[in-house]
Amino acid sequence: MKTIMKTLLVSIASLSLMISVNAGELGVSGTAKATYNSSSGVSADQGIGITNELNFTASGEMDNGFTWAYSMEMDTAAGGTATNNDDTSIVIGMNDMGTVKVCVSECGNNKKYKWDQSAYTSMSDTGSSYGITYPGDAGAANTATIQYHTPELPFGTTASVAYNTNMGHDSASGNETGVSGNSRNEYSLVTKPLDGLTLQAHYNKVNDFDDGVDTEDQLEEGGAYAITYAAGNVTLGYGKSYQAPEMLEANRAASAVEYYENTGYSIGYAVNDAVSVSYAREESVANQSTSTNTTYDIEMDSVQIAYNIGGATISLARADVENATYTQNQDLSETIIAMTFAF
Repeated sequence: MKTIMKTLLVSIASLSLMISVNAGELGVSGTAKATYNSSSGVSADQGIGITNELNFTASGEMDNGFTWAYSMEMDTAAGGTATNNDDTSIVIGMNDMGTVKVCVSECGNNKKYKWDQSAYTSMSDTGSSYGITYPGDAGAANTATIQYHTPELPFGTTASVAYNTNMGHDSASGNETGVSGNSRNEYSLVTKPLDGLTLQAHYNKVNDFDDGVDTEDQLEEGGAYAITYAAGNVTLGYGKSYQAPEMLEANRAASAVEYYENTGYSIGYAVNDAVSVSYAREESVANQSTSTNTTYDIEMDSVQIAYNIGGATISLARADVENATYTQNQDLSETIIAMTFAF
């Protein structure tokens, strides 16, 4: 009896070891951040908050030499009321044949902020809403995509194509059923023809769901491009993005916006290994369809500094905004102080 028990225990231990090796490696990383946000003007308020993001990853290798990687993020939901774990991705590396990705609320290829060299963050994407309308993204929240990325080509060039369905539908669970709705095609390109120079672009177009109703005068489409150049401790960035919203025939009126045009430029300077400073400016224009009335452009200027003290980074960011949400005199100023820990 003792011999049988010993044999059983050894077998279980051996099986457990074999499974742990074949199952791949598991890792956890993330960030924790404390912020103080003070704003004035039309968005006057002060706020103290803590945000956190945990990223659970697993990876392994198949018998044919392909690799796989799984990632699941746990972060605060919109409004900070709950915890989401629907930011997930599965990545299959096929060596010289490129990469296939299946993602939910992840793997975005949008280049709308790739010009920004801010020391802390893109201010129009953090804190108060400035109301700038940007191009859509196949990897946006609550959308599931399947993507193909090429291997690296000459001049550091990579290209990708993405397709998602059920836009606006959270397809996080397994065996998800289809839901009627529009789909999106997205294409992106990154190339580095010279040392320090990076060129990026993306384009996406919404495909109308065949619901038998054909009243759209304009379907949603948009894209962006960005140029960055790094020389020594200085990096310059310039970018443009465009977004044409869906427009029904009945809504093509004087006040309807045919497309939005956004321009951004930025400079970042690494003072030393610990300190970085930056300046960024964004402008957004709402181009109306047939109107001759006055429109108001959104303008934002941001100055930032970040100080790395080993395990933490302390950041100070200031933004001044004119005509937020394309409304005259809708001005505000925003200051964010943040301490970020990465692990």
